[in-house]
Amino acid sequence: MEYYEHPGINHSTLKAFAKGAAHVKHQMEVGTVETDAMRLGTLAHLHVLEPELVDDMVVVAPEINRRTKAGKEKWAAFEKKSKGKIIATKDQDATARSIAKAVREHPAVQPLMGDDDYDAEVECFWVDEFFGIECKAKIDGIRSDGMIFDLKTTQDASPSGFNRAIFNMHYHTQAAWYMHGLARAGLGMMPSGFTFIAVEKTAPFEVSVIRMTPEALKIGSRLVHSWLSDYYNRSKSGDWISNPQIVDVEVPGWIKNKEEK
Repeated sequence: MEYYEHPGINHSTLKAFAKGAAHVKHQMEVGTVETDAMRLGTLAHLHVLEPELVDDMVVVAPEINRRTKAGKEKWAAFEKKSKGKIIATKDQDATARSIAKAVREHPAVQPLMGDDDYDAEVECFWVDEFFGIECKAKIDGIRSDGMIFDLKTTQDASPSGFNRAIFNMHYHTQAAWYMHGLARAGLGMMPSGFTFIAVEKTAPFEVSVIRMTPEALKIGSRLVHSWLSDYYNRSKSGDWISNPQIVDVEVPGWIKNKEEK
């Protein structure tokens, strides 16, 4: 069965609980609509992790004026010819290549990818041992020593900036999800750690390599467990309303401090 056809829940859907249960239900029913940022991320992943597939999977769109009848016809013919491939603009392709160059040349990336001793886009399927929920993950890279790494395109790849993003964007729960998934998937390997490769989406394409600590992974695991529990209970009850009662406003701490002065 193809990864996207598998009924298991993935981290992208599960983490929607951070916004509310209705977002999880919507994600399951509608899925994700690709944005330009997501398209660039896909291209960057391909150029960095599987460069040998780029020529077969990516096609750069010609410059066509799609406001004219002739232009629309040319574009339709181009789309038909390019069916099944990733269509990139000239700028997107150039940016993805620059990202790949910056990542591959970074000294902290060398221990992870320098010898190409890794498998890319590894699909994992497992059943959660607490709730019996089918789960899945597609992991960017796994070294033969069990080290998992994940590529993130970001606005701020500085260690302090990306450290904030890890918790704001719930990358710590993603890391915990992948670690647990690999351990449970029966692929014959166990995770030895998790590392993020963060690269900025614009020049000069700054890169940082951030290793997850046991403490961060433990916090992520606890949150994942609570989300799975919520998912299990709401799937049984059919109730996807997060805030059924009136909630009092909470005055931010910085305003309280200001008022007290």
